[in-house]
Amino acid sequence: MNKLLSAFSLVSIAVCNSGFANADELPFNLSGHVRVNYGHQDWQIPEFRGGFEFESFKLGVSGESDQFSYKAEYRWYENTDFDTVRFADLTYHFNDQTEITAGITQTPFGLQPFASNNFWFSVNYYLGFEDDYDAGVKINHNWGNWDFQAAYFMNDEYNDAAEFGRYSFDVADDGEYRNKEDGQYNLRANYSANFIRGATTDIGVSYQYGNILNLDTLDDGDMNAYAVHMRHTQGDVKVELQYIDYEYNLAAPEGQADDRIALSSFTFPFLAAADGQTYSANLVYSVPYKFTHIESLTCYSEYSVAKGEGSEGKNSSQWINGCSFGWDKLFVYVDSIQGKNMWFSGGPGVGLDLGGRQETTHRLNINLGIYF
Repeated sequence: MNKLLSAFSLVSIAVCNSGFANADELPFNLSGHVRVNYGHQDWQIPEFRGGFEFESFKLGVSGESDQFSYKAEYRWYENTDFDTVRFADLTYHFNDQTEITAGITQTPFGLQPFASNNFWFSVNYYLGFEDDYDAGVKINHNWGNWDFQAAYFMNDEYNDAAEFGRYSFDVADDGEYRNKEDGQYNLRANYSANFIRGATTDIGVSYQYGNILNLDTLDDGDMNAYAVHMRHTQGDVKVELQYIDYEYNLAAPEGQADDRIALSSFTFPFLAAADGQTYSANLVYSVPYKFTHIESLTCYSEYSVAKGEGSEGKNSSQWINGCSFGWDKLFVYVDSIQGKNMWFSGGPGVGLDLGGRQETTHRLNINLGIYF
């Protein structure tokens, strides 16, 4: 909480020293959120199953000047007691079709900007394939109905595989399985068209290749991943489908299992299958009715599964049903989350048979945020 109070103080001092009377007069856009969260977890003992608690505070800045634009976001999380950058990048708008972005920026892979609509994301997020940010440069080019992206990332956002307090899920050094991201290439193409009157359909493919340095052997392994995706929006209904195939070829020390890799985020490392596939399917309905106070009411059913390969591979899944809605500056998620052998749902990892809790678990999650 001390870090959060310091953040509030810094913002207040900066605004006062700038001499601007209100946010509308600032030379940049200031945004953020303050959120509280309720979670009931049926796998915990009764006294730890859940309750309301302060969840996070976010500050974001964005702006533009001539042909440049910039944005940055920093977050403080109270329940896991850490703070982290989410993104911080600068974009040069070469013309109406082409732009170049550098900094800590989103990796162009799969459904963008997210492969899910709920508060907890899909299994892809926990494997580093959804809402992932790394340090590098990318080019975005629009050509008719096509959108092309190419990127090179030098490393993860901290260039430190032992730094677990981060927003994005990245390859980790957990003390036993010691690897780090050491250069990554991304390619993505998306085609958007109106195949059906009144509907929009996006179809796309992505490819990712990266070097994975083992910190014990100091040899390079690598990883390959590709994805195909589809997003179809017709009226108030949206359908999203995605398939990902990935494989890590690790330069592990002799005698160490190479069918698993350590990943980390939100201060915790865990193990995931080094070779596998993910499948995700979302059905989303934007309720068209007008309410007196509630706006943007959206309900969804979203299922995703990670299938680990090899003798130690085992499915990990999440099925999330819920709704989100806005009420003035308040935005609320209400999610019912069923997880099986799934990290963050009581399971020991993702895509592996690690023993421990592998049965289906349930979490009721309610997140209330004031956004500005």
